[in-house]
Amino acid sequence: MAPEATLDVILFIISVPVILKSSDIFTTGASRLAKMLGVSDFIIGITIVALGTSLPELASDSYASYIDHGDIAAGDIIGSNITNIALILGLTCVIKPLAIKHTEIYSGRIHLLILTLASTFIIASGGLGGVGGVVFIIAYFLYLRHSISAYREVGVETIERNGFIKNLLEMLAGLAGILIGARILVDSIIGLSVALGISEYLIALILMSIGTSLPELFVSISAAWKGYMTMALGNIIGSNVANMLWIFGVAAVIRPVSIAPEVIIVQIAFMLLLSVLLLVFKTSGYIIDKKEGTVFLVVYAAFILVSIITGNG
Repeated sequence: MAPEATLDVILFIISVPVILKSSDIFTTGASRLAKMLGVSDFIIGITIVALGTSLPELASDSYASYIDHGDIAAGDIIGSNITNIALILGLTCVIKPLAIKHTEIYSGRIHLLILTLASTFIIASGGLGGVGGVVFIIAYFLYLRHSISAYREVGVETIERNGFIKNLLEMLAGLAGILIGARILVDSIIGLSVALGISEYLIALILMSIGTSLPELFVSISAAWKGYMTMALGNIIGSNVANMLWIFGVAAVIRPVSIAPEVIIVQIAFMLLLSVLLLVFKTSGYIIDKKEGTVFLVVYAAFILVSIITGNG
């Protein structure tokens, strides 16, 4: 391996834990600030936790779009959504079956509808422009508004305001670490693409998406072990919606993202297939068991194989 490629691999490896630790610091500080202000646990989950675990994607993909490498942003967003369901939820359910409440079926339908409509628009348009990005961002805030209005009073737990400044400084420090790590991550991917002759989209689709999805992995498995099944599932669904609407929207507003439909069509199909399977598994007995978790993992393995064969355009 050329010295340049070796350096990029080292930078890639370094950047991931920097982003993950910074995201954890940011999310912890933000969660405590929200509790001090009397915000409910559920709202914290769908906003701060979902957005916090998606911060690596937001920072990395926004920077990639800013330097005119929108294919990295597209690959990471699509790859992260696939990784969230197939790998993360699959592993979570294999470790511990996920019991689903009947009232949560509706959120799965919204999840599928949002991903389907957004994907159709992106394929038909050959990417996402600035106006489309604004529409995506507005749609995300409407989604949050609906969720907040429906579950505003669920699990409110106000804590004392001791350490307000400390938590605020933690948020700022975490944000700084995320931004620095994101720049290193994206620059290393561009360097690897050039050195190894592999498309940026493919590297982002597989490697970068796994790295930036690690917060969702840790949060979901930890929540499942502790018996917080709703949080584990809500984190996956909330992160996927945030990735597709909020992060893709911000990236497109920074600089229009252009990507040929034939490059992303296969991965989009995998993403929508997994969303359909998630809804089917949720409505079948209201439990996602180890067998269904294994199905997700098999689909993820097929996604990796097909992407390697077709994705280096």
